[in-house]
Amino acid sequence: MAERIKAIIIGNPGPPYEGMGDPDTNTYCLTSQHITSAAFLPEGHPVRGILAAAAVEGYLRNDYPKFLREAQEVPNFSFDLLKSVKATLKTLSCDDYSRKSITFKDPISGETLWLERQRDWEVV
Repeated sequence: MAERIKAIIIGNPGPPYEGMGDPDTNTYCLTSQHITSAAFLPEGHPVRGILAAAAVEGYLRNDYPKFLREAQEVPNFSFDLLKSVKATLKTLSCDDYSRKSITFKDPISGETLWLERQRDWEVV
């Protein structure tokens, strides 16, 4: 079931977004009900892990991610999200030359994503 949900998430990204891409693209087809329902599954359940992993990009790249309220109010989701963020932080990479290009590996797609967009006026 978790792999099917992951395939649905990957197959239904948000609409095209200017710049680096929508930081909530992995959660575009998910609802609050999906998050809260999964929180009732047993700890370590793969569906809980997939939904938390889907929220990581938005949580890292957006000040107000789509499921911020759930991260604050649903303890099991908070726990799963924290585990997923910790695992994702282990994939951080910094461009040795500029020290401004920080990337991480998205836990859903496996793509390398920018943690923060460089400003146009910064010299690389």
